[in-house]
Amino acid sequence: MNELTNVWEERITPGDVMLLKHNSTKYAYVPESNALYEIDNNLEMILKSENETVSVLYNKLPSPLEKGEFLEVIDSLIENEMINQERKTKEIETAHFQTISALTLMMVQECNLKCTYCYAGDGEYNEKGKMNFETAKRSVDFLIQNSGNIEELTLVFFGGEPLLNFETIEQVVQYANKLAETHHKKIKYSMTCNGTLITPKIINFIRAHDIYVQISVDGQKSAHDENRFYGNQKGSYEIIMNRTEELRNKNQLGVRSTLTPANTNYTEIYQHLFSLNFRSAFLAPAMQMFNRESFEDLGVEFEVLTQYFLKLIEAKEYSKAKKINNVMKFLQRLHSGFESTYSCGAEVNFYAVDIHGDLYPCHRFVNNKNYKQGNVYSDIDHYKKNVFLLEAHTSNRQNCNYCWARNLCGGGCHHENYELSGAVTSPPVDYCRLTKTQLHSIFHLYLTLTEEEKEILLG
Repeated sequence: MNELTNVWEERITPGDVMLLKHNSTKYAYVPESNALYEIDNNLEMILKSENETVSVLYNKLPSPLEKGEFLEVIDSLIENEMINQERKTKEIETAHFQTISALTLMMVQECNLKCTYCYAGDGEYNEKGKMNFETAKRSVDFLIQNSGNIEELTLVFFGGEPLLNFETIEQVVQYANKLAETHHKKIKYSMTCNGTLITPKIINFIRAHDIYVQISVDGQKSAHDENRFYGNQKGSYEIIMNRTEELRNKNQLGVRSTLTPANTNYTEIYQHLFSLNFRSAFLAPAMQMFNRESFEDLGVEFEVLTQYFLKLIEAKEYSKAKKINNVMKFLQRLHSGFESTYSCGAEVNFYAVDIHGDLYPCHRFVNNKNYKQGNVYSDIDHYKKNVFLLEAHTSNRQNCNYCWARNLCGGGCHHENYELSGAVTSPPVDYCRLTKTQLHSIFHLYLTLTEEEKEILLG
């Protein structure tokens, strides 16, 4: 038995446990196991205590226990890190991250649209240009060479607007397929574009090579055209609808919507996107446009979204519910017990490659020389990579290490943290507050779902 359990005057400090009540039942969410546990009044009292001694807690028990039984409860709580949690920084197993499985190729650092919230300065990343085939080819070589024993790899065509450089994309796919076959690997392709340049030729190419394509549509026409327009201020909604109709009608197109303070209705946006036959959808706020009040609006609207999600489940519209990625991502993490110690795979298993072949943690950091991590013509700067991974891990962030939401959240987008707080490791306070509000809604949704519904949705 733990030494603590034999010392009645030892003080108990509750861990980073979040308590909630669903209907009439009490639960504790424990980040160390990333799971919800049903608790009784005794456990609730212990987990709400503030630096009380074991003996004081024993005398406060709402439902009396034998001393030996009580000490076993205390021991179990310590073992599961629900009390007297030992604070540890994480030592990254850097050898685990020596291989990469994906590259984002910045095919074009320019765009034909002038979106108001673009973080890349009209898609140019402060250096307008196109990636030539030689750099793209070398990037594919680099991916294969650094993939180790990973058999399934991914190339993402990004920009700017990548279809401004479609001929090079065609060459890259042809070259990559041949090289992958030689090395007994398979490369999957993905592309993020705005949809305005899609043509029948491009549609045939997408289908021939099974390229997953995601475009941007911000909901209804009025909301979309307010922020996504050409240089002459003409909105892009109509041309996108026309150019993408064939792909959408065959459920071959994903979509991402950007939320603004004037456009926060998750449910209305999802319903509109469903009517357009997108295969999947994800909504994300343009963080720099939000203040505390508008972040609170997002929290309210997210709760409404979870209620809409539940109505879809009750109507057995599971396929539609599964498309609501803003809800599904949290449900999947909670159900699987997966710990999101990083917010994404930046530098964990992928890089972005700019038009010169320079490597960055992700596309958002392109041309920020402080975060340049090497070049495809030379090598990865492993020292800078390891420093980034060590600092970005949630266990090594002062704010995240003490936060109950850390293993469902991952610490927020590295670049958004950098832009809004000045450091990759410091998520904005309003973002943290929003995430916790969203997770409260997710917990209640998860506890409402039946085991059969969880099996259908989450496996």
